[in-house]
Amino acid sequence: MRSHTLVGRVKLLWVAIGVATLSLARSSSALAADELPHHRVELKADRALPGCADAFEFKALLTNWVPVSTIDPTAARALVVRIRRLPDGGKSVDTTITDENGVAVSTDHRDYSPRTDCFKVLYWTAFDAAMRIRAAAPKKEEQAPTPLVEPPPSPQPSPCPSPKCPACPPSLKPPTAAAAPKKRGFVAVGGVVSSGLMPDWAPGLRVAGGVQLPQLSLELDARWMPLWKTRPESSTEVEAHTFTMTGAGCLKRAPFVGCLFVMGGAVGATALNRWYVGHGVQGLFGVGARSAVELPFAEHFAVRLDVEVAIPLFGTGLDTIAPSLWETLRSFTTGGGSLVYAF
Repeated sequence: MRSHTLVGRVKLLWVAIGVATLSLARSSSALAADELPHHRVELKADRALPGCADAFEFKALLTNWVPVSTIDPTAARALVVRIRRLPDGGKSVDTTITDENGVAVSTDHRDYSPRTDCFKVLYWTAFDAAMRIRAAAPKKEEQAPTPLVEPPPSPQPSPCPSPKCPACPPSLKPPTAAAAPKKRGFVAVGGVVSSGLMPDWAPGLRVAGGVQLPQLSLELDARWMPLWKTRPESSTEVEAHTFTMTGAGCLKRAPFVGCLFVMGGAVGATALNRWYVGHGVQGLFGVGARSAVELPFAEHFAVRLDVEVAIPLFGTGLDTIAPSLWETLRSFTTGGGSLVYAF
């Protein structure tokens, strides 16, 4: 709680500095304002990053390094900042400066770690943008220095030279942004419900794991549906159970995930009748597609909801006793939810 209060005070301090700069820059920096081209500011941020969309705070920070007159909503030149949320919770910043014709004259891209809050992202983005605006300023023509009239020599000995002005503080340089992790592992545990794999709806358990890249992921998924009594066939009762595994390649556009997968496993059944008991196990192999929504609620945890459709390429009916319980394995759907831990 104390750290959040400190961050809030720091933000208020920087905003106060920006507001003070807005009121003083016209009188103290009029000449500097004429030397810098005017720009309009366009700040855009994902809805998942509301703290990064504060245009007033960004402009106040920007005026720490450029005069307030440089920020002109009607200017032909533009400073465009786009902030996106990375899948791992980090921030991706693209900064573009365009000229009077709308042509990009300067671009920059930076990634920040999940631990970097929006205020720091806006601060270093404003610093970098101000340096680029200053670099784009037209160079003034050098003027010949006006000759100075030398005063007559004084009979008294020259006074001691004034002490050298203290060294100016080093200019702030934005630290190198911590690169977002190249890849992260994850595990997931949850439950599923399937229709079509057995003659009736069936619940089961799901355990998954894999590797998450910035926009892709590789996943391995194992599911077990325990012995489950399905609809009876006249006087025969059927108990079925399944075990399946899938290997998937997924495309991620937070918070959405889309996957294509291959599947293998086995379906077993027991047919119970007053005259006989039949057992059978049959393997299956197929392909399918999966869509999911992954909603992070902490730095390492997220809730994931999945829906998928699979089509067996081969896998015959379970001929435990003639006639078979069903002719062939048909396409089936599976849905469920799980808790994801990323590391």
